[in-house]
Amino acid sequence: MSQNTHFVKGSIFQKEEGKCIEFKREVDLSKNLVSGIVDYAERYVTGFLNAITAGELYIGIDDSGSILGITLNRDDRDNLSQQISNKLKNADPPVPMSCYEVETFEVFDKFSSQIENLNIVRILILQADEEEYLYKAAKSGYWFYTTDEAHVFYKKGTNCFKLNSKEIAAEIRTRSLKYLRKEASKLDERLKADPNNVDILRECIANAKSMGNIETLDSLYEKLFGITNNPKVKEEQAKAHKNLGDLEGAETLINKVIQSGGGNNSNLKIKGAILKDLKRWEEAYQSYKQAYDKKTDDYTILTQMGIVLRQSGKYKESIQHFNEALKKAPNYRLAKYEKKLTYHEIFKGGI
Repeated sequence: MSQNTHFVKGSIFQKEEGKCIEFKREVDLSKNLVSGIVDYAERYVTGFLNAITAGELYIGIDDSGSILGITLNRDDRDNLSQQISNKLKNADPPVPMSCYEVETFEVFDKFSSQIENLNIVRILILQADEEEYLYKAAKSGYWFYTTDEAHVFYKKGTNCFKLNSKEIAAEIRTRSLKYLRKEASKLDERLKADPNNVDILRECIANAKSMGNIETLDSLYEKLFGITNNPKVKEEQAKAHKNLGDLEGAETLINKVIQSGGGNNSNLKIKGAILKDLKRWEEAYQSYKQAYDKKTDDYTILTQMGIVLRQSGKYKESIQHFNEALKKAPNYRLAKYEKKLTYHEIFKGGI
């Protein structure tokens, strides 16, 4: 290690505790000393890594910076690094040894004599490249290092705290958007260089969907339609709006497709699904019926018709549609489930 610090008991350490430096006077006394150090190492290594920042943890120094030291015999010192490594291998995902360093330092008295078995433990956490970190996280789905007890620690300011489920979800969303914005910027550059490349456009569309950016999405779909002149593109655009929760926009788009001669089974099903989400049950039923009339072997449409009939309070007709769907596909689970749910509604209401 490059650091040549001389630790003298009772003196004040040259560094101050702060955002990237943490002092611990002692460890959990309910455990043996080495186990306590290992637990602190797991918490702070994952905490700093999760914050995508470098840091240092010193054990044996109090909050004021006073050097006190901790007692470790030779076996403790020899085993410490290996036990920390074993602990961090059980994180999810496992923490690579390249991400941290563990060292013990001797502590001296004011006369520069070494104090037997008195040590300072220093754990250095190396900062990851943020872009590479986000890329790997997005591809693997591992946005955080989780301890072997399934906790997520996060170093922020002078605190290393455990995130709750809402905080984890919010941080994942923030990181995901940051990654997607970086990817969008790269894709924009590729598209500028090759503006009529359908594959790149498709990548841009997928990215815009993930970001929930409807304005960009529409612009990209218009460009794709201009290149391919494929009516399926408009159908996809309507479905994208529906999936992003813009039901009114989705309805407008699918109506335009149908009015321009695209009133096939697929588009009528999409319209039915949109109207169902809008809770316009009768209109949804009529759209599904039109779709079914064009493809009378489609048991999935019969099931959807049964659902909207139930929502309209037409329980008998609903059951009839589920039964018809199950005649065509006896093992269709959704029809079985929705039929059971409908009977539950009937008996609950005393009908």
